[in-house]
Amino acid sequence: MDDNSDVLRLATYMCPSLPVEYYEFLAEYLESKLEKQTVLIYNSRLYAPDTKRGDQKYIDLAFISTSTYLDEYKRDSSIFKLLGVGAVTKHPVKGEVLGYYTDIVAHKDFNQVSCKSQDRKDFMDLRGCKYVFANKNSLSSIQQVLLKLKQLGESVAFFNNIKASGNHMNSIEQVISKRAEVTAVDSLSLTNYLNRHYYQVSELFLFESWGPLPPHPIMINAKVSDEMKAKIESAFLDIHNTPHWKEKLANFGVSCFRPTSTDNYLDTMDLLDSTKSLTIEETYY
Repeated sequence: MDDNSDVLRLATYMCPSLPVEYYEFLAEYLESKLEKQTVLIYNSRLYAPDTKRGDQKYIDLAFISTSTYLDEYKRDSSIFKLLGVGAVTKHPVKGEVLGYYTDIVAHKDFNQVSCKSQDRKDFMDLRGCKYVFANKNSLSSIQQVLLKLKQLGESVAFFNNIKASGNHMNSIEQVISKRAEVTAVDSLSLTNYLNRHYYQVSELFLFESWGPLPPHPIMINAKVSDEMKAKIESAFLDIHNTPHWKEKLANFGVSCFRPTSTDNYLDTMDLLDSTKSLTIEETYY
């Protein structure tokens, strides 16, 4: 981005697992704070800007998944760099965290075990269930589940049936409609789903919450000047200091933004490394 330009170009690759309204809100806030017109690009077909087709020519900020960041953009030569801020989310059980959790959720009826005296209470009680995951790029619904199975000496045969939904919102809906029995989802996705569909809260049962995982990365084009980058980071870090913006931010399950660095993603690198030989379709130990 040319600092003399009046336009800041944002792109989100996190929808529909997270609501597009969240990124529209951030665009509105940055426009107000930086006094630059913002343009938001919504791309649900890719996981990140495609530099081979020249996406970097018209994207200044990109909201992407952690696995995509670590797979494609962590190297020093990358055209997009990690912006030094991340979202602090509010979890109903764990509280506030810089990042998010993996929530293991099932339909309330699945939790009732008619042939036993006790209800299902933890992950091991999910043996033989119908499991749905978001997509192949999901840390929470694939890598963390594979790691858990590996730690327990289990394989994906632990589940009776496994299928992909496409995104976290679809996974939650499939559990609620009983097309699947259990899913693992991004806790921020679950918060936003239940904020919108509050009447479904009683339909779900939270088994466990794993993590936390680091905040979803915000990437900035390397062509953006250091001065502008600092202004953008400062704007994110200041958002909770204005009641008007803080209230709107809280509606999406986010309380504020805090400084981050590549160090916040080291544990996730270990997670990816420990599960790189495993797949959700067929796993060997």
